Amino acid sequence: MKKLAASVLAAAVSLTALAVTASADEPYTGYNYDWWGDPIPSQNGFVVDRVVDGSDLGLDQRDYSDQTSTMQEQMKNFAEPSDIFIDQKTGKIYIVDSKNNRLIITDENFSPDNTKIITELKYSSIFPESRSTVKNTKFKAPAGVYVRTNTDGYTLIYVADYDNNRVVAFNEDLEIDMEYVRPSSDVYDANVTFNPKKVIVDSAFNVYVIVPSITQGAVQFSADGLFNGYYGANRVEATAEVIAQQFWKLIYTRDQIIAMRRSVAISIANMDIDDEGFIYTVTENKTADTDILKKLNPAGTNIFINLGYSDYTYGDYATRYYKGNNYASAITDVDVDTQGNIYLLDFATGRVFQYTDECDLLFIFGTKGFKNSQGTQKGTFRSVSAVESYKGKVYVVDNIKNSITVFRQTEFGSIVQNAISLFNEGLYDEAKEPWEEVLRRDANYWLAYIGLGNAYLNQNDYATALDYFYRTSRAGYNRAFKSFRIEFIRANFTWMLIIVLVVILALIVLSYVNKARKKKKAKGGSQ
Repeated sequence: MKKLAASVLAAAVSLTALAVTASADEPYTGYNYDWWGDPIPSQNGFVVDRVVDGSDLGLDQRDYSDQTSTMQEQMKNFAEPSDIFIDQKTGKIYIVDSKNNRLIITDENFSPDNTKIITELKYSSIFPESRSTVKNTKFKAPAGVYVRTNTDGYTLIYVADYDNNRVVAFNEDLEIDMEYVRPSSDVYDANVTFNPKKVIVDSAFNVYVIVPSITQGAVQFSADGLFNGYYGANRVEATAEVIAQQFWKLIYTRDQIIAMRRSVAISIANMDIDDEGFIYTVTENKTADTDILKKLNPAGTNIFINLGYSDYTYGDYATRYYKGNNYASAITDVDVDTQGNIYLLDFATGRVFQYTDECDLLFIFGTKGFKNSQGTQKGTFRSVSAVESYKGKVYVVDNIKNSITVFRQTEFGSIVQNAISLFNEGLYDEAKEPWEEVLRRDANYWLAYIGLGNAYLNQNDYATALDYFYRTSRAGYNRAFKSFRIEFIRANFTWMLIIVLVVILALIVLSYVNKARKKKKAKGGSQ
Protein backbone atom coordinates (compact mmCIF):
# COMPACT_ATOMS: atom_id res chain seq x y z
CA MET A 1 0.00 0.00 0.00
CA LYS A 2 2.54 2.58 1.12
CA LYS A 3 5.40 0.53 -0.20
CA LEU A 4 5.75 2.54 -3.38
CA ALA A 5 9.13 3.30 -4.82
CA ALA A 6 9.66 7.02 -5.32
CA SER A 7 10.83 8.12 -8.73
CA VAL A 8 14.25 9.59 -9.43
CA LEU A 9 12.69 13.03 -9.59
CA ALA A 10 10.96 12.48 -6.26
CA ALA A 11 14.22 11.41 -4.67
CA ALA A 12 15.89 14.53 -6.01
CA VAL A 13 13.13 16.70 -4.57
CA SER A 14 13.36 15.09 -1.15
CA LEU A 15 17.15 15.35 -1.22
CA THR A 16 16.79 19.11 -0.93
CA ALA A 17 15.60 18.47 2.61
CA LEU A 18 19.06 17.11 3.38
CA ALA A 19 21.10 20.13 2.39
CA VAL A 20 19.62 23.60 2.43
CA THR A 21 20.92 26.96 3.43
CA ALA A 22 20.73 28.12 6.99
CA SER A 23 18.78 31.25 6.14
CA ALA A 24 15.50 29.58 7.08
CA ASP A 25 14.28 29.21 10.65
CA GLU A 26 15.26 25.54 10.50
CA PRO A 27 18.32 24.14 8.67
CA TYR A 28 16.08 21.90 6.57
CA THR A 29 12.87 22.20 4.61
CA GLY A 30 9.73 20.55 5.91
CA TYR A 31 8.43 17.68 3.82
CA ASN A 32 6.15 14.69 3.98
CA TYR A 33 4.96 11.94 1.63
CA ASP A 34 1.72 11.78 -0.29
CA TRP A 35 -0.45 8.68 -0.68
CA TRP A 36 1.55 7.61 -3.75
CA GLY A 37 4.87 7.67 -1.92
CA ASP A 38 6.19 10.89 -3.45
CA PRO A 39 7.83 13.56 -1.25
CA ILE A 40 5.92 16.84 -1.04
CA PRO A 41 6.60 20.14 0.75
CA SER A 42 4.96 20.39 4.16
CA GLN A 43 4.99 22.56 7.24
CA ASN A 44 7.25 21.56 10.10
CA GLY A 45 5.50 19.89 13.00
CA PHE A 46 8.51 20.31 15.30
CA VAL A 47 11.28 22.90 15.58
CA VAL A 48 14.33 23.16 17.81
CA ASP A 49 13.59 24.43 21.30
CA ARG A 50 17.09 24.16 22.74
CA VAL A 51 20.34 22.21 22.53
CA VAL A 52 21.74 20.90 25.81
CA ASP A 53 25.32 19.91 26.61
CA GLY A 54 27.24 19.27 29.80
CA SER A 55 27.69 22.93 30.66
CA ASP A 56 23.92 23.41 30.86
CA LEU A 57 23.85 20.80 33.63
CA GLY A 58 26.86 22.34 35.38
CA LEU A 59 29.12 19.39 34.59
CA ASP A 60 31.97 21.79 33.81
CA GLN A 61 31.76 23.16 37.36
CA ARG A 62 32.19 19.81 39.12
CA ASP A 63 35.33 18.69 40.91
CA TYR A 64 37.17 15.98 38.98
CA SER A 65 40.51 16.30 40.78
CA ASP A 66 40.61 12.55 41.41
CA GLN A 67 40.76 11.97 37.64
CA THR A 68 43.62 12.25 35.16
CA SER A 69 44.00 15.56 33.35
CA THR A 70 42.54 14.04 30.20
CA MET A 71 39.52 12.68 32.04
CA GLN A 72 39.05 15.94 33.93
CA GLU A 73 38.55 17.77 30.65
CA GLN A 74 36.42 15.02 29.13
CA MET A 75 34.06 14.81 32.09
CA LYS A 76 33.14 18.49 31.81
CA ASN A 77 30.76 17.47 29.05
CA PHE A 78 28.96 14.38 27.83
CA ALA A 79 31.23 11.83 26.16
CA GLU A 80 29.47 9.61 23.65
CA PRO A 81 26.04 9.61 25.34
CA SER A 82 24.12 6.56 24.19
CA ASP A 83 20.66 6.60 25.74
CA ILE A 84 18.04 8.75 27.43
CA PHE A 85 14.97 7.93 29.51
CA ILE A 86 12.35 10.36 30.86
CA ASP A 87 10.00 9.39 33.67
CA GLN A 88 6.58 10.48 32.41
CA LYS A 89 5.28 11.04 35.96
CA THR A 90 8.16 12.84 37.63
CA GLY A 91 9.86 14.45 34.64
CA LYS A 92 13.24 13.10 35.74
CA ILE A 93 15.68 12.66 32.87
CA TYR A 94 18.22 9.83 32.90
CA ILE A 95 21.19 10.17 30.53
CA VAL A 96 23.69 7.39 29.87
CA ASP A 97 27.09 9.09 29.50
CA SER A 98 28.86 6.06 28.10
CA LYS A 99 32.49 7.06 27.65
CA ASN A 100 32.51 8.77 31.04
CA ASN A 101 31.14 5.59 32.65
CA ARG A 102 28.33 7.39 34.43
CA LEU A 103 24.59 7.92 34.63
CA ILE A 104 23.34 11.48 34.90
CA ILE A 105 19.95 12.25 36.46
CA THR A 106 18.40 15.69 36.09
CA ASP A 107 15.01 17.38 35.91
CA GLU A 108 12.97 18.38 32.86
CA ASN A 109 14.64 21.82 32.84
CA PHE A 110 18.19 20.39 32.99
CA SER A 111 18.80 22.42 36.16
CA PRO A 112 22.38 22.15 37.50
CA ASP A 113 21.08 22.24 41.09
CA ASN A 114 18.94 19.16 40.42
CA THR A 115 21.58 17.23 38.50
CA LYS A 116 23.04 14.10 40.04
CA ILE A 117 25.99 12.08 38.74
CA ILE A 118 26.17 8.34 39.42
CA THR A 119 29.38 6.43 38.80
CA GLU A 120 29.35 3.93 41.66
CA LEU A 121 26.79 1.58 43.22
CA LYS A 122 26.79 -0.44 46.41
CA TYR A 123 25.68 -4.00 47.03
CA SER A 124 22.75 -4.30 49.42
CA SER A 125 22.36 -6.85 52.21
CA ILE A 126 20.30 -9.15 49.98
CA PHE A 127 23.46 -10.28 48.19
CA PRO A 128 25.44 -13.28 49.53
CA GLU A 129 28.40 -12.85 51.87
CA SER A 130 30.77 -13.51 48.99
CA ARG A 131 29.93 -9.97 47.88
CA SER A 132 30.99 -8.50 51.22
CA THR A 133 34.56 -8.10 50.01
CA VAL A 134 33.31 -6.04 47.07
CA LYS A 135 31.42 -3.20 48.68
CA ASN A 136 31.02 -1.03 45.60
CA THR A 137 30.94 -1.43 41.85
CA LYS A 138 31.34 1.03 38.99
CA PHE A 139 29.81 1.27 35.54
CA LYS A 140 31.92 0.26 32.57
CA ALA A 141 30.74 1.59 29.20
CA PRO A 142 27.04 1.70 30.13
CA ALA A 143 24.81 1.74 27.06
CA GLY A 144 21.12 1.81 28.02
CA VAL A 145 18.78 2.84 30.83
CA TYR A 146 15.18 2.21 31.87
CA VAL A 147 13.24 3.12 35.02
CA ARG A 148 10.22 1.35 36.49
CA THR A 149 8.22 2.25 39.62
CA ASN A 150 5.82 -0.19 41.28
CA THR A 151 2.42 0.59 42.80
CA ASP A 152 4.03 1.21 46.20
CA GLY A 153 6.24 3.94 44.77
CA TYR A 154 9.42 1.85 44.88
CA THR A 155 11.64 2.84 41.95
CA LEU A 156 14.28 0.70 40.29
CA ILE A 157 16.77 2.02 37.75
CA TYR A 158 18.04 -0.49 35.20
CA VAL A 159 21.32 0.12 33.38
CA ALA A 160 22.67 -2.00 30.54
CA ASP A 161 26.27 -2.11 31.73
CA TYR A 162 27.89 -3.20 28.47
CA ASP A 163 31.52 -3.93 29.38
CA ASN A 164 30.57 -5.33 32.79
CA ASN A 165 28.43 -7.94 31.00
CA ARG A 166 25.36 -7.26 33.08
CA VAL A 167 22.15 -5.34 33.52
CA VAL A 168 22.21 -3.84 36.98
CA ALA A 169 19.03 -2.80 38.80
CA PHE A 170 19.37 -0.41 41.74
CA ASN A 171 17.17 1.81 43.88
CA GLU A 172 17.31 5.55 44.45
CA ASP A 173 19.71 5.00 47.36
CA LEU A 174 22.12 3.47 44.81
CA GLU A 175 21.79 0.01 46.38
CA ILE A 176 21.87 -2.84 43.89
CA ASP A 177 18.66 -4.85 43.92
CA MET A 178 19.50 -7.37 41.18
CA GLU A 179 22.14 -8.18 38.57
CA TYR A 180 21.09 -9.86 35.33
CA VAL A 181 24.05 -11.70 33.85
CA ARG A 182 24.83 -14.23 31.13
CA PRO A 183 22.27 -17.07 31.40
CA SER A 184 23.57 -20.48 32.45
CA SER A 185 21.38 -22.36 30.03
CA ASP A 186 21.80 -24.67 27.06
CA VAL A 187 19.43 -22.36 25.20
CA TYR A 188 21.97 -19.54 25.38
CA ASP A 189 24.82 -20.16 22.93
CA ALA A 190 28.05 -20.91 24.82
CA ASN A 191 30.03 -18.98 22.20
CA VAL A 192 28.01 -15.78 22.60
CA THR A 193 29.02 -13.15 25.12
CA PHE A 194 26.54 -11.12 27.17
CA ASN A 195 27.06 -7.45 26.36
CA PRO A 196 23.75 -5.68 27.03
CA LYS A 197 23.09 -2.68 24.82
CA LYS A 198 19.49 -1.74 25.68
CA VAL A 199 17.00 -2.70 28.37
CA ILE A 200 13.28 -2.23 29.05
CA VAL A 201 11.07 -3.52 31.87
CA ASP A 202 7.36 -4.34 31.79
CA SER A 203 4.79 -3.75 34.55
CA ALA A 204 5.47 -7.22 36.01
CA PHE A 205 9.16 -6.27 36.21
CA ASN A 206 10.17 -8.77 33.54
CA VAL A 207 13.40 -7.55 31.97
CA TYR A 208 14.07 -7.50 28.21
CA VAL A 209 17.67 -7.06 27.10
CA ILE A 210 19.09 -6.42 23.65
CA VAL A 211 22.43 -8.11 23.08
CA PRO A 212 23.85 -7.17 19.64
CA SER A 213 25.27 -10.64 18.99
CA ILE A 214 21.91 -12.34 19.68
CA THR A 215 19.63 -12.84 16.65
CA GLN A 216 16.90 -14.87 18.41
CA GLY A 217 15.30 -11.73 19.87
CA ALA A 218 15.58 -9.93 23.19
CA VAL A 219 16.96 -11.90 26.14
CA GLN A 220 14.15 -12.13 28.70
CA PHE A 221 14.52 -12.44 32.47
CA SER A 222 11.95 -12.66 35.25
CA ALA A 223 12.04 -10.08 38.03
CA ASP A 224 14.16 -12.39 40.20
CA GLY A 225 16.76 -12.94 37.48
CA LEU A 226 15.64 -16.24 35.96
CA PHE A 227 16.28 -16.61 32.23
CA ASN A 228 12.94 -17.02 30.44
CA GLY A 229 14.28 -17.42 26.91
CA TYR A 230 14.07 -15.11 23.93
CA TYR A 231 11.36 -12.67 22.96
CA GLY A 232 10.24 -11.13 19.67
CA ALA A 233 12.75 -12.58 17.21
CA ASN A 234 12.84 -11.06 13.74
CA ARG A 235 11.91 -13.10 10.70
CA VAL A 236 14.48 -14.17 8.13
CA GLU A 237 14.12 -12.03 5.01
CA ALA A 238 12.88 -14.20 2.13
CA THR A 239 15.68 -13.33 -0.29
CA ALA A 240 16.55 -15.32 -3.40
CA GLU A 241 19.49 -16.86 -1.51
CA VAL A 242 17.27 -18.03 1.35
CA ILE A 243 14.72 -19.54 -1.04
CA ALA A 244 17.50 -21.31 -2.94
CA GLN A 245 18.88 -22.74 0.30
CA GLN A 246 15.49 -24.17 1.20
CA PHE A 247 15.39 -25.88 -2.19
CA TRP A 248 18.87 -27.40 -1.91
CA LYS A 249 18.10 -28.72 1.59
CA LEU A 250 15.57 -31.03 -0.05
CA ILE A 251 18.28 -32.85 -2.00
CA TYR A 252 21.54 -32.24 -0.07
CA THR A 253 23.06 -34.75 2.34
CA ARG A 254 23.23 -33.98 6.06
CA ASP A 255 26.93 -33.02 5.84
CA GLN A 256 26.26 -30.73 2.91
CA ILE A 257 23.43 -29.02 4.78
CA ILE A 258 25.68 -28.49 7.83
CA ALA A 259 28.31 -26.92 5.57
CA MET A 260 25.81 -24.44 4.13
CA ARG A 261 25.89 -20.87 5.36
CA ARG A 262 23.10 -20.33 7.87
CA SER A 263 20.34 -17.86 7.15
CA VAL A 264 19.74 -15.88 10.32
CA ALA A 265 17.51 -12.98 11.22
CA ILE A 266 18.91 -9.53 11.90
CA SER A 267 19.28 -8.51 15.54
CA ILE A 268 16.83 -6.11 17.14
CA ALA A 269 18.35 -2.63 17.33
CA ASN A 270 16.17 -1.05 20.01
CA MET A 271 12.82 -1.25 21.78
CA ASP A 272 10.26 0.60 23.87
CA ILE A 273 7.08 -0.28 25.75
CA ASP A 274 3.78 1.64 25.74
CA ASP A 275 1.30 2.32 28.54
CA GLU A 276 -0.71 -0.79 27.63
CA GLY A 277 2.29 -3.11 27.87
CA PHE A 278 2.90 -3.64 24.15
CA ILE A 279 6.57 -3.78 23.22
CA TYR A 280 7.82 -2.05 20.07
CA THR A 281 11.06 -3.11 18.41
CA VAL A 282 13.03 -1.68 15.50
CA THR A 283 15.63 -3.22 13.24
CA GLU A 284 18.46 -1.26 11.66
CA ASN A 285 18.22 -2.81 8.20
CA LYS A 286 19.11 -0.73 5.12
CA THR A 287 18.43 -3.45 2.55
CA ALA A 288 14.99 -4.83 3.45
CA ASP A 289 11.68 -3.84 5.02
CA THR A 290 11.07 -7.02 7.03
CA ASP A 291 10.35 -6.31 10.71
CA ILE A 292 11.71 -2.76 10.65
CA LEU A 293 9.00 -1.87 13.19
CA LYS A 294 7.06 -4.40 15.24
CA LYS A 295 4.42 -4.17 17.94
CA LEU A 296 4.57 -7.27 20.11
CA ASN A 297 1.94 -8.72 22.41
CA PRO A 298 2.91 -10.66 25.59
CA ALA A 299 3.42 -13.81 23.51
CA GLY A 300 5.95 -12.00 21.31
CA THR A 301 3.68 -11.98 18.25
CA ASN A 302 3.84 -8.99 15.93
CA ILE A 303 0.26 -7.69 15.84
CA PHE A 304 1.17 -5.24 13.07
CA ILE A 305 1.12 -8.22 10.67
CA ASN A 306 -2.59 -8.84 11.17
CA LEU A 307 -3.30 -5.11 10.99
CA GLY A 308 -1.41 -4.83 7.71
CA TYR A 309 1.17 -2.37 9.07
CA SER A 310 4.18 -4.70 8.81
CA ASP A 311 4.46 -4.09 5.06
CA TYR A 312 4.72 -0.32 5.40
CA THR A 313 7.93 1.47 4.51
CA TYR A 314 9.29 3.22 7.59
CA GLY A 315 11.69 6.12 7.32
CA ASP A 316 12.29 7.65 3.91
CA TYR A 317 10.69 5.88 0.96
CA ALA A 318 13.62 6.50 -1.38
CA THR A 319 17.36 6.05 -0.84
CA ARG A 320 19.32 9.31 -0.79
CA TYR A 321 22.66 9.81 -2.48
CA TYR A 322 24.90 12.71 -1.54
CA LYS A 323 28.57 13.08 -2.50
CA GLY A 324 28.78 9.38 -3.29
CA ASN A 325 27.23 8.28 0.00
CA ASN A 326 24.13 6.12 0.31
CA TYR A 327 21.62 7.36 2.88
CA ALA A 328 19.07 4.55 3.00
CA SER A 329 17.08 4.71 6.23
CA ALA A 330 18.49 2.77 9.17
CA ILE A 331 16.07 2.95 12.11
CA THR A 332 18.13 2.87 15.29
CA ASP A 333 15.63 3.75 18.05
CA VAL A 334 11.90 3.86 18.78
CA ASP A 335 9.82 5.78 21.30
CA VAL A 336 6.07 5.65 21.99
CA ASP A 337 4.49 8.62 23.74
CA THR A 338 1.48 8.68 26.05
CA GLN A 339 -0.82 9.46 23.09
CA GLY A 340 0.33 6.35 21.23
CA ASN A 341 2.37 8.29 18.67
CA ILE A 342 5.46 6.44 17.47
CA TYR A 343 8.83 8.13 16.93
CA LEU A 344 11.46 6.40 14.80
CA LEU A 345 15.04 7.68 14.81
CA ASP A 346 16.93 7.26 11.54
CA PHE A 347 20.67 6.87 12.10
CA ALA A 348 21.51 7.30 8.40
CA THR A 349 19.76 10.63 7.84
CA GLY A 350 19.54 12.00 11.38
CA ARG A 351 15.80 12.35 11.07
CA VAL A 352 12.90 11.64 13.41
CA PHE A 353 9.76 10.20 11.81
CA GLN A 354 6.57 10.62 13.83
CA TYR A 355 3.68 8.21 13.16
CA THR A 356 0.20 7.74 14.55
CA ASP A 357 -0.65 4.56 16.47
CA GLU A 358 -1.92 3.22 13.12
CA CYS A 359 1.46 3.94 11.51
CA ASP A 360 0.34 6.89 9.39
CA LEU A 361 3.18 9.36 8.91
CA LEU A 362 2.65 12.67 10.72
CA PHE A 363 5.91 14.62 10.59
CA ILE A 364 9.58 14.41 9.66
CA PHE A 365 12.10 16.62 11.45
CA GLY A 366 15.82 16.88 12.14
CA THR A 367 18.53 16.01 9.63
CA LYS A 368 22.16 15.03 9.32
CA GLY A 369 24.72 17.81 8.88
CA PHE A 370 25.93 18.14 5.29
CA LYS A 371 28.29 20.32 3.27
CA ASN A 372 30.42 22.41 5.61
CA SER A 373 28.08 22.40 8.60
CA GLN A 374 29.14 19.00 9.97
CA GLY A 375 26.00 19.07 12.06
CA THR A 376 26.93 22.27 13.90
CA GLN A 377 23.62 23.99 13.14
CA LYS A 378 20.77 23.55 15.58
CA GLY A 379 18.50 20.76 14.41
CA THR A 380 21.26 18.94 12.55
CA PHE A 381 23.16 15.90 13.79
CA ARG A 382 26.33 13.94 13.22
CA SER A 383 25.50 10.63 14.90
CA VAL A 384 22.11 10.13 16.56
CA SER A 385 21.84 7.44 19.22
CA ALA A 386 18.51 7.80 21.07
CA VAL A 387 15.10 9.46 20.98
CA GLU A 388 12.62 10.11 23.79
CA SER A 389 9.43 12.17 24.15
CA TYR A 390 7.87 14.03 27.07
CA LYS A 391 4.94 16.44 27.25
CA GLY A 392 4.88 17.08 23.53
CA LYS A 393 8.62 17.61 23.25
CA VAL A 394 11.09 15.26 21.57
CA TYR A 395 14.66 14.70 22.79
CA VAL A 396 17.38 13.44 20.42
CA VAL A 397 20.83 12.37 21.61
CA ASP A 398 23.92 12.89 19.41
CA ASN A 399 26.93 10.84 20.55
CA ILE A 400 29.46 12.77 18.46
CA LYS A 401 28.25 16.31 19.12
CA ASN A 402 27.79 15.18 22.75
CA SER A 403 24.51 16.99 23.06
CA ILE A 404 20.76 16.57 23.42
CA THR A 405 18.52 18.49 21.03
CA VAL A 406 15.04 19.28 22.33
CA PHE A 407 12.30 19.79 19.72
CA ARG A 408 9.03 21.50 20.56
CA GLN A 409 5.76 21.22 18.70
CA THR A 410 4.84 24.04 16.31
CA GLU A 411 1.38 25.59 16.21
CA PHE A 412 0.69 23.56 13.08
CA GLY A 413 1.88 20.40 14.81
CA SER A 414 -0.37 21.14 17.78
CA ILE A 415 -3.42 21.53 15.52
CA VAL A 416 -2.66 18.21 13.84
CA GLN A 417 -2.20 16.49 17.21
CA ASN A 418 -5.51 17.88 18.46
CA ALA A 419 -7.26 16.61 15.35
CA ILE A 420 -5.60 13.20 15.71
CA SER A 421 -6.65 12.96 19.38
CA LEU A 422 -10.28 13.76 18.55
CA PHE A 423 -10.11 11.37 15.61
CA ASN A 424 -8.78 8.54 17.81
CA GLU A 425 -11.61 9.11 20.31
CA GLY A 426 -14.13 8.72 17.50
CA LEU A 427 -15.14 12.40 17.74
CA TYR A 428 -15.11 12.86 13.98
CA ASP A 429 -17.48 15.85 13.97
CA GLU A 430 -15.40 17.65 16.60
CA ALA A 431 -12.23 16.88 14.62
CA LYS A 432 -13.68 18.51 11.50
CA GLU A 433 -12.73 22.08 12.40
CA PRO A 434 -9.04 21.38 13.22
CA TRP A 435 -8.72 19.22 10.09
CA GLU A 436 -10.09 22.09 8.00
CA GLU A 437 -7.56 24.42 9.63
CA VAL A 438 -4.79 21.95 8.78
CA LEU A 439 -5.79 22.04 5.10
CA ARG A 440 -5.95 25.84 5.12
CA ARG A 441 -2.33 25.85 6.27
CA ASP A 442 -1.11 22.88 4.23
CA ALA A 443 -3.24 21.67 1.33
CA ASN A 444 -0.88 18.70 0.82
CA TYR A 445 -1.48 17.18 4.25
CA TRP A 446 -3.28 14.02 3.14
CA LEU A 447 -4.22 12.78 6.64
CA ALA A 448 -6.54 15.79 6.90
CA TYR A 449 -8.46 14.53 3.87
CA ILE A 450 -8.99 11.21 5.64
CA GLY A 451 -10.07 12.98 8.82
CA LEU A 452 -12.59 15.13 6.95
CA GLY A 453 -13.75 12.10 4.99
CA ASN A 454 -14.58 10.36 8.27
CA ALA A 455 -16.32 13.49 9.58
CA TYR A 456 -18.60 13.69 6.54
CA LEU A 457 -19.11 9.93 6.61
CA ASN A 458 -20.25 10.26 10.23
CA GLN A 459 -22.67 13.01 9.13
CA ASN A 460 -24.08 10.71 6.41
CA ASP A 461 -22.80 13.07 3.70
CA TYR A 462 -21.44 10.20 1.65
CA ALA A 463 -20.91 12.11 -1.59
CA THR A 464 -18.63 14.64 0.11
CA ALA A 465 -16.88 11.85 2.01
CA LEU A 466 -16.12 10.16 -1.33
CA ASP A 467 -14.45 13.35 -2.55
CA TYR A 468 -12.15 13.49 0.49
CA PHE A 469 -11.34 9.77 0.47
CA TYR A 470 -10.53 9.73 -3.24
CA ARG A 471 -6.78 9.07 -3.66
CA THR A 472 -6.15 9.13 0.11
CA SER A 473 -7.91 6.11 1.62
CA ARG A 474 -9.07 3.08 -0.28
CA ALA A 475 -10.72 1.64 2.84
CA GLY A 476 -12.49 4.93 3.58
CA TYR A 477 -13.61 5.27 -0.02
CA ASN A 478 -15.04 1.74 0.02
CA ARG A 479 -16.95 2.45 3.26
CA ALA A 480 -18.33 5.71 1.90
CA PHE A 481 -19.26 4.15 -1.44
CA LYS A 482 -21.06 1.27 0.26
CA SER A 483 -23.04 3.70 2.43
CA PHE A 484 -23.69 5.95 -0.58
CA ARG A 485 -25.04 2.99 -2.53
CA ILE A 486 -27.34 1.92 0.33
CA GLU A 487 -28.62 5.47 0.76
CA PHE A 488 -29.21 5.82 -2.97
CA ILE A 489 -31.19 2.59 -3.07
CA ARG A 490 -33.30 3.63 -0.08
CA ALA A 491 -33.99 7.09 -1.48
CA ASN A 492 -34.90 5.82 -4.93
CA PHE A 493 -36.40 2.46 -4.07
CA THR A 494 -39.92 3.35 -5.29
CA TRP A 495 -38.72 4.64 -8.62
CA MET A 496 -36.30 1.72 -9.00
CA LEU A 497 -39.15 -0.69 -8.22
CA ILE A 498 -41.38 1.03 -10.78
CA ILE A 499 -38.61 0.86 -13.38
CA VAL A 500 -38.03 -2.82 -12.64
CA LEU A 501 -41.78 -3.54 -12.89
CA VAL A 502 -42.02 -1.55 -16.12
CA VAL A 503 -39.07 -3.46 -17.55
CA ILE A 504 -40.59 -6.79 -16.48
CA LEU A 505 -43.96 -5.75 -17.95
CA ALA A 506 -42.27 -4.62 -21.15
CA LEU A 507 -40.47 -7.95 -21.39
CA ILE A 508 -43.76 -9.80 -20.87
CA VAL A 509 -45.49 -7.69 -23.52
CA LEU A 510 -42.56 -8.10 -25.88
CA SER A 511 -42.59 -11.84 -25.31
CA TYR A 512 -46.36 -11.95 -25.96
CA VAL A 513 -45.96 -9.88 -29.14
CA ASN A 514 -43.16 -12.12 -30.38
CA LYS A 515 -45.22 -15.24 -29.75
CA ALA A 516 -48.20 -13.67 -31.53
CA ARG A 517 -46.02 -12.82 -34.51
CA LYS A 518 -44.65 -16.33 -34.65
CA LYS A 519 -48.15 -17.83 -34.56
CA LYS A 520 -49.32 -15.44 -37.27
CA LYS A 521 -46.30 -16.27 -39.37
CA ALA A 522 -46.87 -19.98 -38.83
CA LYS A 523 -50.51 -19.69 -39.92
CA GLY A 524 -49.51 -17.71 -42.99
CA GLY A 525 -47.01 -20.37 -43.97
CA SER A 526 -49.55 -23.21 -43.71
CA GLN A 527 -52.04 -21.55 -46.06
